[in-house]
Amino acid sequence: MILQAVLQGLALGFFLAIQPGPSFFALIQTSSKMGFKSGLALAIGIFISDVCYVVLAYYGIAQLLGSPENKKYISLVGGALLVVFGIISIFSKKEEKGNEKMIEVKASRIPLYITKGFFLNVLNPSVLLLWIFYVGIISSVKEFTKLHIFSFFATTLVIVFTTDTLKAYYADKISQRISDKILKNINILLGLILLITGLVFIYRVIALYFQ
Repeated sequence: MILQAVLQGLALGFFLAIQPGPSFFALIQTSSKMGFKSGLALAIGIFISDVCYVVLAYYGIAQLLGSPENKKYISLVGGALLVVFGIISIFSKKEEKGNEKMIEVKASRIPLYITKGFFLNVLNPSVLLLWIFYVGIISSVKEFTKLHIFSFFATTLVIVFTTDTLKAYYADKISQRISDKILKNINILLGLILLITGLVFIYRVIALYFQ
C-alpha cells in the first residue's frame, strides 16, 4: 500500500511539474537571467510554500484562509505582485553573468529569491485550492493511514522540487548559449506573461467580489 501511495505521488508530482503557471514562468525567467543559484533559491521558496500549504490543508486551517473574504485580498495582492515582477522583468537590463562582482551580489540575494518564490506561490489562490483538493481526495481514501498520506505528499513535493531544480539548471545553461538580444526578448516575453497573469487575477477578483 505504501508503494501505491508513492506511485500515485510520483504521478501527481510529474503532472504538477509540467503545468505552466506563474511560478513556472518566474522560475525560467529568473534562471535564464540571473543564473542557476538564483533560480534554485526561487525553487526552494516555492517548495517551502507548497509544504506549508499541504500541512495547512491537511489540518483544516487552509479552509479558513480560503474563505471568500480573505481570498479576494490574497488574490489582489498576488495579482499585484505578478504585475510588479512582470514590469521589472520587461524593463530591467541584463547583467553579465561572467562578472565576479555580479556573482557576489547574486549570492547575497539568495534569501531574497527564496522569499520571492515563497510569496509568489503563496499569493496564488489557485495553489491553495489545488492542495486543498488533493488533500481532500487522498484523506478520503479509507485504506490510507497517516503514513500513506505522508508518503504520497512527500513524493509529490520532492518530484516537483526536483523538476523545478532541473528547469532552473537547463534554463541557465541554455541562456549561456544564446545571444544577449534573444535572451532579452525571452525575458520580455516571460515578463509579459507574468504581467498579463497578474492583471487577469486582479480583473477576476474585481469582477467577482466588487460588483
